[in-house]
Amino acid sequence: MRLAVTINGSEDDETLIKVKELDPAFVLFRPLKDASSLHAGRRLFEVFKANDISVAVIHHFITDTNDSNELALQLGTKVGSLLTDGNGDGVLIEYEGKARPFGVEFLRRTSFSLLQGSRMRSTKTEFVSCPSCGRTLFDLQETTASIQEATGHLPGVTVAVMGCIVNGPGEMADADFGYVGTLPGKVDLYYGKEVVRKSVPNAEAVDALIDLIKEYDMWKDKEEEEELLVAAA
Repeated sequence: MRLAVTINGSEDDETLIKVKELDPAFVLFRPLKDASSLHAGRRLFEVFKANDISVAVIHHFITDTNDSNELALQLGTKVGSLLTDGNGDGVLIEYEGKARPFGVEFLRRTSFSLLQGSRMRSTKTEFVSCPSCGRTLFDLQETTASIQEATGHLPGVTVAVMGCIVNGPGEMADADFGYVGTLPGKVDLYYGKEVVRKSVPNAEAVDALIDLIKEYDMWKDKEEEEELLVAAA
């Protein structure tokens, strides 16, 4: 029988090394409340690496907050920082006490967002946006919302929405597609770092972006994508 092993970060090196002999299906890393999860986690993975211990590690995150913003902040600092460094394979969120302020669907979306932000698993479109400034040539929030509505069902695709040409190309260097304000009422569309559509009127730009994604064979219809997700589930 293969087992799961729980580690809290207070174990000495000899105890951690015994994980290799146990050969568990996975390890649940659940740090003690008064311990630094970041430091304890880094130590755990250093010991595993030094002793050639290859096992899936799931970060067991326990919280009692009923604030979604606080939950995101806690996850990002305590778990996301480790996942971003390549330390860990997943996350398990657990609430203390009887109160359950968030439903399973919310926790599922939050967990997948954390994994995507850590570049571990892509389950939805990635959006990159500039913070907006006086040079922004269109309503950034409204335009981004429209683009998200039209393209938010494309996992593995990154779309950058930039208000102006000054910093846009540099800030969106890793994006697959770019939507950049260049003149009042007009935008340029990018594929990677290359301009492929110039001076597209704002009213036509979202549709032009969809056509561009289709041209590079990265488009799926929403119905098709939903069927794939149901089949995977």
